[in-house]
Amino acid sequence: MSIYEAIFNRCSVREYRMEKIEPEKLEGLKRYLKNVALLDEEKPVEFEIVDNIDKKQKVHGLWKTEAPYYLAVYCGDDRLSMRNAGYTAEQAVLYLTSKELGTCYLGATKAGEDKKDGLKRFLVIAFGKASAKPFRDSSMAHRNSLAALCAFKDEPGEQVKSILRAARLAPSSFNSQPWRFVVYSDRLYIFMKKAAPFSGKGAKAFKEFNMGIMLSHIMLAAEEYWMNMETLVEEQFAKKDYKNGEYVCTIVFHS
Repeated sequence: MSIYEAIFNRCSVREYRMEKIEPEKLEGLKRYLKNVALLDEEKPVEFEIVDNIDKKQKVHGLWKTEAPYYLAVYCGDDRLSMRNAGYTAEQAVLYLTSKELGTCYLGATKAGEDKKDGLKRFLVIAFGKASAKPFRDSSMAHRNSLAALCAFKDEPGEQVKSILRAARLAPSSFNSQPWRFVVYSDRLYIFMKKAAPFSGKGAKAFKEFNMGIMLSHIMLAAEEYWMNMETLVEEQFAKKDYKNGEYVCTIVFHS
């Protein structure tokens, strides 16, 4: 299974066999993390693999899932850093899925060091050999339809439609799916639903992380179809106040 194919097959796994992963798979993950694509090169993201085979790790949190391994994700406090963390973490998750390993995002869980290289731990990802099959058909994913997520201004080509299908399947905290798209034949204008007036800092942070996850799906799908992708932030849209959403970026495709 390729990393792109993993987009359509991954599901959250909450039950694991407490068994070691083959050393070559762990080494492969470490190599992959060193070369993972960044949304913004100036916003570093760090990872720590936490071995919990002996169940001696201190794992705390509301959504704790016992797993043989955890991947701790570290980033800065600003919104672009959190978006970058989601962008890179999802690539790691899909890499693990492509190796037939289960994964689960654990947003309010603590494992590993609190800080790494001056960056704070944002969340952890449980991973390992799943107790049951770690895949599901994409038709089983509870996601909004493209009709609900998109405003179509032009009829997009098949490649752009495929990219949108990959974006639609992005996981998000509480399945919130905060992304919305204005679609033209060669570009996407990406918006994020506005947070509720009394949303806390944590909810806003996870919304940025979620957007990063979705943007990684767009990038991976564009690569799959050999489409050059240019990401822009257009000032005329960024300055405008929208009633229900916030402009994030424009993605232009060059075939």
